[in-house]
Amino acid sequence: MDNLTIYYDDLQEGMWFKNLNPLLSTSSLEPITGSIAQNPKIAKALKYDRADIILAHNDEPILVVERTIEVPSGHNVGQRFARIAGAAEESIPSVYFFPYKATKHGGETAGPRYANLRLFYSLSELINYTGSAVTTINWPVDEDCEIITTPEKDNDLKIYLDLFLNYYIEHGMENINEYILNSEFQQDQYNEVADFSRSLKRRTTYDSPPPSVKIYSTNDFSVEYGHNISNSNNNNIVVYEIGMNYLRSDPYTGTAMLYEYLYKKPSDNLLVLHFKNLATEDWNNLATSDRKDIKLYRHVSDGILFTDGYIKKSNL
Repeated sequence: MDNLTIYYDDLQEGMWFKNLNPLLSTSSLEPITGSIAQNPKIAKALKYDRADIILAHNDEPILVVERTIEVPSGHNVGQRFARIAGAAEESIPSVYFFPYKATKHGGETAGPRYANLRLFYSLSELINYTGSAVTTINWPVDEDCEIITTPEKDNDLKIYLDLFLNYYIEHGMENINEYILNSEFQQDQYNEVADFSRSLKRRTTYDSPPPSVKIYSTNDFSVEYGHNISNSNNNNIVVYEIGMNYLRSDPYTGTAMLYEYLYKKPSDNLLVLHFKNLATEDWNNLATSDRKDIKLYRHVSDGILFTDGYIKKSNL
């Protein structure tokens, strides 16, 4: 297939992706860093964060791929969500390839780690909201929950690429999201997520917000925080408490966007970020910069609470 380009964040990942399907064998490899200036069209696939892989045809992004051997649990649950959301909002299909369960070695959390079900719930809301195809593929592990690193680990991703590329050759991007979402392959992935969910002993705990998220009425928010928020529709206010000691991105920006899709958009609520350890001066000192984290916090929130005040969205 001619005029395909694989944009990569890491060369090794780019080479890995190129070898997954014969139709990709003649594609060129380009680093994402610096490529936006040469090809502004790929910027729409990078609107929030830099993806691992962007597949482009005639300079147009047609697929985004994220892969990681880390289980999205704990603070890492939303670390890559913004990358997937950015693609979905631009109607670009995406694949998120990660282990649903795997062993972590070392540290206080050593042992089996399980994917946070809120990630799957939020991805479902993202699909419903954008109509874009987001496909999660479970990175396989052995009987001891150790990550499999042999080529067999990519079998399901290869099946997906056959599905995607064959359709794309015949029809281009027209209705490609609907085609993937209605495919047997996508249903198989949904079934695997359902099986994984049923295997968790405490799965019902994910049906409510985590301890870092509280949902208030306008009046209760005012009583709790001492600030009145204009809320003409009288919707609830979702507060995401962020305990960082200095302004930074990962994993908070991605997690904030995850909560935007999970708790804000479905009910048209407001989302307020609570920077528990930061003052308004910390924000104002950086607010004019072009930093990714500043832009994402500003984009996702309806306002931010600081130790010494509240700044509404229009003044962020």
